Order: sequence, then C-alpha cells, then structure tokens
Amino acid sequence: MATVMARPTRSLEDFRSEQMMSLEEWSKYLGMTEQTYRRLLTDPQSVRPATKRRAREMLNVSPYEVREFYPIPSPTRVAAAVAAYRKGNAEGWIATDPETGEPTGEIFDGEGRLMEGE
Repeated sequence: MATVMARPTRSLEDFRSEQMMSLEEWSKYLGMTEQTYRRLLTDPQSVRPATKRRAREMLNVSPYEVREFYPIPSPTRVAAAVAAYRKGNAEGWIATDPETGEPTGEIFDGEGRLMEGE
C-alpha cells in the first residue's frame, strides 16, 4: 500500500507571501475585492461559497489545504467526535500497527498508559 502524504493546511496569507503580491494584487488575482479578501481572512463563513470556490480554483487546491476554505463540521459531527473521544478516554484506546492498521492487542488510557495487552 502506497503512503500518501497529506499537505499541511495553510492560510491564504501564506500563499500571498509566496507570490510576493500586495493585498490589492492578490485579491484581484483571486477574483474578489480587497474588502472581501480581508473578510475571508477574518470571518470565512461570511464570504459566499461561490467566491471561495473561484479563489480555490485559481489556486488549484483542495479546501482542506487552505485554512479559510476548510469546511466547518456540523454540530452533529462535532458532538459525535466529542462523544467518541470521551468514550475512548473512559474505556481505553486500541493501539494499531502503523504499517497495517491492524489492532495490536494493546489498550491505552487517555494519558497514554498501557491498560491491557503485551
């Protein structure tokens, strides 16, 4: 199985800095006004999805690679993740082999101490 390296999430300002563009040049390149770009940096949810999609297409990136485009999880999904985390801390975390993903038989508590297993 091939290993896929995930790219880190970065800010639009990281991309702008790499291109050595002013705010005016960068916002124009992304197809938006400077005001919209500033809003995108401070309150991404207030910017229309079509505007963000157009900018993402210009950069040719996944929404998961740019902090301002990263999808906000639904309250239901957040609640499920928190519940799973609490359950893991209460009942233990099952260790898996990093190569195969198969369980190793070890169970650790929320502090990383071995509870059961080898």
